[in-house]
Amino acid sequence: MVLRLPVVYLVRHGETEWSKTGQHTSTTEVELTPHGITQARDLSRFVFENQYFINPKNITSIFVSPRKRAQQTLGLIALPQKDQIPTFTDPNLAEWNYGDYEGITTHEIHSTKYAFWDIWRDGCPNGETIQQVATRCDHMIAKIMAHQTDHMDNNPNSPGGDVLVVAHSHLLRIMACRWLNMAPEYGKNFILDTAVSNIKTLFVYIAELHKHLKDTKDTKFLLVNDRDYVCWVMIDQ
Repeated sequence: MVLRLPVVYLVRHGETEWSKTGQHTSTTEVELTPHGITQARDLSRFVFENQYFINPKNITSIFVSPRKRAQQTLGLIALPQKDQIPTFTDPNLAEWNYGDYEGITTHEIHSTKYAFWDIWRDGCPNGETIQQVATRCDHMIAKIMAHQTDHMDNNPNSPGGDVLVVAHSHLLRIMACRWLNMAPEYGKNFILDTAVSNIKTLFVYIAELHKHLKDTKDTKFLLVNDRDYVCWVMIDQ
């Protein structure tokens, strides 16, 4: 019998007024726009309620950012017996703290502060460095791996152990890099667009764990980019 290894779903929250305008949003509490609500519902319908896409019954744990926009998105995702799935709000899943650049667009930063600013290289004044965000991601990955290893040890012949994570753009891109043992700066190569049609702002990354969660070189990421476009991305180190 082939061992089924657990899966991780990384989901970005839906559109907000600030994501629509490109304003950096970390600690500021903003709610989903009507379009963002539609995006979350579309994500639920086309991914998590689609039995031909995934088996949501295998999701046995949920981790979510404390920010309202992530909590709202999770609330709009339909899962079987969702109220019985252990759900953890974890501050390590909060978005990159943008410090002085909170609420400011990249264009405004380039125009008035630093013409060559790049968050992946320069970070944010009075905010977090990229290494600080990466450390938070490493803590989350350790928690998720511990959960999945425990499930596999205690339920060797049954499916499950899948984890749903609902969080933010920069945070999730760095988390994907750290899962692959890549430097967090490579997160800039992951695309998590905002303010586009259908469910494009709600990318889902599915990480298939190999060799009992230790060998990540074959990790696959499933990019759900549109209702009609699904792209498998293999990243080789």
